[in-house]
Amino acid sequence: MNPNNFQRMLEEDVERIEPAKYERIVSSVWGNLGFLRMLGDVADLYMSQMVGVMVLAAGGNDPDGSQNPNHIPPNTPDRPDNHGPAGVGPQSPEITR
Repeated sequence: MNPNNFQRMLEEDVERIEPAKYERIVSSVWGNLGFLRMLGDVADLYMSQMVGVMVLAAGGNDPDGSQNPNHIPPNTPDRPDNHGPAGVGPQSPEITR
């Protein structure tokens, strides 16, 4: 397959650049791509979690909370809701009498 005009121009430009300068350019481009890849990974990991926290802070429901095996329901002795604790525990009226 014959190279098109743009591929020929690229090859001619690469041949005109000094090898040391070409290596610096390639190294710089790969370094920038690595940094951008790392930024993408960070955004992928933390942005989805941050959005979930913002939704919960705004009063929304957590759709995955019921499927989490470590999920503690909000009205338990160790995590009371707005109306106080439920069940028996250190805050129970039977214990404080």
